Amino acid sequence: MASGSALIFDEEMSDYKLLWTDPVCEIEVPERLTVSYEALKARGVAERCKQVPVRLATEQEILLAHSEEYLEAVKQTPKMSVEELKAFSKQYNDVYFHQNIYHCATMAVGATLQLVDSVMKREVRNGMALVRPPGHHSQPLNVYLFPSVLYFSWHRYEHRKFWPNLPESDYTSVGKDKGSGLNVNLPWNKVGMTNSDYLAAFFHVLLPVAYEFDPELVLVSAGFDSAIGDPEGEMCALPETFAHLTQLLMPLAAGKMCVVLEGGYNLTSLAQSVCQTVQSLLGDPAPQLSGLTGPCESALESIQNVRSAHSSYWSCFKHLG
Repeated sequence: MASGSALIFDEEMSDYKLLWTDPVCEIEVPERLTVSYEALKARGVAERCKQVPVRLATEQEILLAHSEEYLEAVKQTPKMSVEELKAFSKQYNDVYFHQNIYHCATMAVGATLQLVDSVMKREVRNGMALVRPPGHHSQPLNVYLFPSVLYFSWHRYEHRKFWPNLPESDYTSVGKDKGSGLNVNLPWNKVGMTNSDYLAAFFHVLLPVAYEFDPELVLVSAGFDSAIGDPEGEMCALPETFAHLTQLLMPLAAGKMCVVLEGGYNLTSLAQSVCQTVQSLLGDPAPQLSGLTGPCESALESIQNVRSAHSSYWSCFKHLG
């Protein structure tokens, strides 16, 4: 049986930044990567992990999820002036481009694939890739690529008043055709969700579905903008909560779990949350959470809506149909 946890990091992925003023994008800074890794080093966590080198993703790998037209457009960014980069960035939603961002993006994709390969080949039990740029604003060829993938997302929604204001982000979007029931959206319709709300969502939505689905691999898009103090998420999950959430997922897929850094813009809570996550991957006991209560009324409503919307797809929710 595989043992050990991989950690993938290369400081070169911090070699780009916003080159103009943009209040929306200015929170995505190079320090997000460096403070996370330095915190792991300072706590002695990094040295306990197996360091896996980063590689560049091939164009063939990138084209599995993106159109050739999009790839060719992004490949031109290293030759662009600042004004050209600014104009190019305006074609997309809440992203910015830099002369080095294409190279960093190929590193981020390559690092993620390295992690998946290491876990699936059983060279390690699990692991985390600290990557940048985050991939959740990239432009895919198809939103739902594989009908064999169960996708779960909780996200700030506020009844479609929060970006990106899409009806597809609501609980009613459950997937199409062979993927029906495999798209599980849990929208948060108010800010300030706490440890209790996140744990309730795990116990009453994600875990029942995940155990019934019985995956071969758990891939976590780790957006720590749900952590307390984050200017984007405005939620109140303590970093210690992520230790518990990680532990709850680890029995799935015989422990094969890949965590990939995505959002998280409060540098303090981000670094702490990353440390809690990796420590759980290593098998450390999660710290005790105090002050837990039942979910708030808004969280409970969202949870119940999701369960009802999926009652015809999952036996764990059949009694709700």
